[in-house]
Amino acid sequence: MPYDRWHLSRPPAEAEVCKEHGKVPSKDHNVGMRWQARWRDPDGVQETELFKTETAAKRHENAMRAAVDDGSYINPEGGEVRVAEWVKIWLAGLVFDNPRTIERYEQRMRLHVIPTPMGKMRIKDVSATALRDWLTGRRELLEDATLRLVFANLQSAFDLAVDDELIRKNPCLNRSVQAVKPKRGSTAAKELALKWVDTEKIRTELPDRYKAIVDVGRGLGMRQGEVFGFGPDDIDWDHEDGPMVHIQRQVAHEKGSKLVFDNPKGGTEDDPRDRWVELSPAVADALLEHMEKWPPITVTLPWRKVDGEPVTARIFFYGREKKPIQANWFNSYVWKPALAAVGLIKALDSDKPGRRWEKSRDKMMHALRHLYASMMLAGGVDIYTLADRLGHNDPAFTLRKYVHRVAGAGSKVRRAVQGMYGRAA
Repeated sequence: MPYDRWHLSRPPAEAEVCKEHGKVPSKDHNVGMRWQARWRDPDGVQETELFKTETAAKRHENAMRAAVDDGSYINPEGGEVRVAEWVKIWLAGLVFDNPRTIERYEQRMRLHVIPTPMGKMRIKDVSATALRDWLTGRRELLEDATLRLVFANLQSAFDLAVDDELIRKNPCLNRSVQAVKPKRGSTAAKELALKWVDTEKIRTELPDRYKAIVDVGRGLGMRQGEVFGFGPDDIDWDHEDGPMVHIQRQVAHEKGSKLVFDNPKGGTEDDPRDRWVELSPAVADALLEHMEKWPPITVTLPWRKVDGEPVTARIFFYGREKKPIQANWFNSYVWKPALAAVGLIKALDSDKPGRRWEKSRDKMMHALRHLYASMMLAGGVDIYTLADRLGHNDPAFTLRKYVHRVAGAGSKVRRAVQGMYGRAA
């Protein structure tokens, strides 16, 4: 039975009783919550928790004893840790081959979980309602694709809390939360964000020293970091299949603004994820013209991390100070102004805090890679070959993320069916 903290269970004879309850008061009378639930955990250690009413205390006491009996007991004190502290514990146990992966995880928690009202909650108190409120708040700041990553990381942190028996179930898995979380593919465009004519306009608006970046992106399907790490020594002009480009490095960010060379995305020392891509004459001409005006420079950067072994390479694209391009600077001060100049995005009031430009995630340099994929499919390249050229291990991922509607597809369908009937006849 619950224990009444406000009154003595064995009062001395003729002790004075309180007028409110008609019982002999204890030293804790009217201090804190009155009723104390008591039970013993699986190790025989007595545990307690306070409640306002005897009914609530009794209900909790019975539940705890039943959980001990059926083996589902969770120590209530374990769930006292705050979400902000728990995600730090979760982060500390993560191990990745690529040091920048953990940086991205830490950034997501630091910006979008730790400082929020939910970050101040005890993990045992995080409800479906709290998570839905958090998702609503984050949606005002993040694209769905980014929010999906943050949510997935948070869900993993709660998975660890369940495994450590600090909470009974993961609140992220509640049906009401799953129903409103950002879904995979919810922002995947079926139409190309940048069509060929758009990239021609952007190319015109870019400073001359960066114009060929458009040709490399849409003509070789490179990621932004791979473009910035690309140099003349990566081209095999005498390859037996014609000129080929060896995509074997990227310029990546380490600890904020520090730049390093690294394998292409997902690459490790054992599996560098390098690849070969055909160099078309038009792209070759653009690169040759670029080299005449801005000869490649030789740069040395650490490999993979700031204290890594120095690696020296020649690169095509660099800033006025003859240093590798810093992606955040390029995006804000080169690419987005070009998008605005051709009317693809609008500039926001620079006096207001936050973005200087409206959201343009789908129109950044990565859109050139999508254009490359679309052109390859329209030209008859099979999905397995395309996945290889893009550096994807899984062709299904290529289909899901990079396949867009092809102009004139309807007439191609008619011709294909008609051709089959013609051959059959």
